[in-house]
Amino acid sequence: MPGVTCPCCASPAEPVVEHPRDASCPRCGHRWRDAAELADGAGYYAGLVARNDEQAPWFARKIDARLAAVLALIEPTTERVLEVGCAEGGLGAAVKAQAAVAYDGIELSQDSVLAATRLDQVFCQPAAQVQSAPYDLILSFHVLEHIADLTTELLAWRRLLTERGALLIEVPNRAGHPWLSNDLNPEHLHQFTPASLTILLASCGFTCQALSRGHYESPLYCDSIQVIARPEPTPEQRRQHLLQRFQQYLGGPFIAYGIGGDYLNYVAPLAEALPIRALVDSAAEKHGRQVGAFSITGYDPVAHAALPILICSLRYGSSIRRHLLDQGIAAERLVALESLFDAL
Repeated sequence: MPGVTCPCCASPAEPVVEHPRDASCPRCGHRWRDAAELADGAGYYAGLVARNDEQAPWFARKIDARLAAVLALIEPTTERVLEVGCAEGGLGAAVKAQAAVAYDGIELSQDSVLAATRLDQVFCQPAAQVQSAPYDLILSFHVLEHIADLTTELLAWRRLLTERGALLIEVPNRAGHPWLSNDLNPEHLHQFTPASLTILLASCGFTCQALSRGHYESPLYCDSIQVIARPEPTPEQRRQHLLQRFQQYLGGPFIAYGIGGDYLNYVAPLAEALPIRALVDSAAEKHGRQVGAFSITGYDPVAHAALPILICSLRYGSSIRRHLLDQGIAAERLVALESLFDAL
């Protein structure tokens, strides 16, 4: 298929012989089809109604599983939730019954009328057209496989998500059923693999935090991929987060003790923005060596008294700590480098 590339990883596409309108990617396994019949996606879905049978015996199983997944992601700081493709609002109503959150939805079909009675707000236009304050959590269950332009859609979700928000996506795993090799549902323009979905998310500025398979949507789509992703921080956001950690643990001016590889790798790149007052090491052969704006010295109990001490070595941290305690330095003045970087 000359000139056709995978919408997830941009590799050259291969034709699917038995389905001439389909293409597949030899690299990430993604499979997709011509979206000509859904060229006006919003218009197509706007005429549909009653997309779910809420009385079906499998419907409650689906909602219960999704509810558990959503509640696990709701934190004390979670205030606003957006579900892309909220259907009749059944999941949102279940979430609101158990969590004090504002829950909005996006729904292009006529099911938006019922959803509006259950949720706080329902948008009837694609996410790219939605103007709203950012959300702490965005949900999308079996929506992305319907979208022709995956990148535009995901970038819209990224815009609507807070800097530290979470994105929960569920899509069929390949055909969605272990006994089927191809999904012939004409509305499903994409058949994802775990690889293709994570590559796509990365290209749109998300980091995959967790991925699992075997999730239940219906008897026909009983094998689905579920991904929890978060916005990929920019280099400046990472830097500011680290600076905040230094402030949190050290409170202000401090001494850096143990000037070796760990200091050079993890502290020195931030040194110009940190209130470092001295570089100290117990090794006499290091004394006088210039590192950045500082010359390494030994510990001075008069000049360095009362300042917090950051122990800048993971390997030798325990021995440095014992050495400093033996000199009569109070334990509350000592901060281990790993404390600043331990995010889990």
